Amino acid sequence: MERALQDIAKVHCYGCGALNEHGLQIKSFWAGDDVVCAWRPQPHHIGHPGILYGGMIASVVDCHCIWTASAYAHRAAGVEMEGSLRYPFVTAALTVNYRKPVPIGNAIDLRARVTEFRERKAIVTCSVSSQGMLCAEAKVVAVRMPVQQPAAEAVA
Repeated sequence: MERALQDIAKVHCYGCGALNEHGLQIKSFWAGDDVVCAWRPQPHHIGHPGILYGGMIASVVDCHCIWTASAYAHRAAGVEMEGSLRYPFVTAALTVNYRKPVPIGNAIDLRARVTEFRERKAIVTCSVSSQGMLCAEAKVVAVRMPVQQPAAEAVA
């Protein structure tokens, strides 16, 4: 089975870091030109009664899209992501359009794709679905961090 991107290059991020035991532990995988993630919220991620907190959706989208940008940059350069990120990205802008509430007991499925790519900037779009229903759409502007500042050191 293919390894999750977060298990190839481990970081400390709350949302996606395999090295953060208190984090969300999302797992993202290549699916053709897209990157997909299935994540199950916990009862304490509640917003309104029975509904997933919208900020949690934004957080999961943010991390998933940043991994999508980084994986895309590595793939485009023909460089493996093993160990550490040679092309780490951070969020410059995040827009989420919420379409339907997500019941707290359901997993969410994310599908992200790089729609524009330059050396230091990527535009990533992402859909968020639950039980086959589109619940949110997002756009992330991701910018590459300088190579001399590895992502793991940025959190120190």
